[in-house]
Amino acid sequence: MGANVPERLFEYHVLVALTAIGDASAAHLRLPIRTTVVLLSGREKPWPGSGEYRTSPQSEPFSGVVFRIDAVYQKTVAELCARSSPFWVIFAPLAVDADPLNMKVAVDALRARASGRELEELLVAMVVMADVDKRSRNLREVILPLLREETVMQNWFYKQGEAKGEARGEARGKSLGEAHGREIGKAIGEAHGREIGKAIGEATALLRVLERRGIAVPAEAREKILTCTNTSQLETWLDRALTATAIDEVLTES
Repeated sequence: MGANVPERLFEYHVLVALTAIGDASAAHLRLPIRTTVVLLSGREKPWPGSGEYRTSPQSEPFSGVVFRIDAVYQKTVAELCARSSPFWVIFAPLAVDADPLNMKVAVDALRARASGRELEELLVAMVVMADVDKRSRNLREVILPLLREETVMQNWFYKQGEAKGEARGEARGKSLGEAHGREIGKAIGEAHGREIGKAIGEATALLRVLERRGIAVPAEAREKILTCTNTSQLETWLDRALTATAIDEVLTES
């Protein structure tokens, strides 16, 4: 929760509001906006339920943005699974009581509430969350065996991360020794897998924004988004998606 987070939330809130104004011809058609910052890690002390970014002087009525603070890493698995949307279950690996038994509970909860492509994306996101867990509980290795029957395990970012990790490990292993090479290969594979995991998370968020805004995404454009591993590029596309009216405005090279 950096010092610049409230300012960034204000910026995105305003962009979303401007988009809503542009999309709705009548004021009564504009939906209210609620901004939430989801904290994946941080201090142990509980966070307040909300924060604000004030643009008006303290002596005048409040003007700015009030946002919710949702520190998912301070919640329990049961609390996350009890929420109305299955989206929140993906943060189960960050929960205070995350352990092998509760990971099975979380995966079962997702299977019961989602299916098809949605289930696949949610399970991929759960594995990514396990990778960014600051408590280092190695829950990724617990979750993966639970997903054997899911097509997500055939997803391109797993194959790419494993293949590149093995290839680089073998190359360095020739000069450093077979045993040492295996360890390096594993480390590189895990590091690359985390980067790819971050990219797939950005790509999934981008596709969801485009879907919510009613922007058609042809098969070629979807493939371009899902196969992009440059997180900076994905973040640029995501920013454009907040105001664009067509997919070409999002993926333009200029």
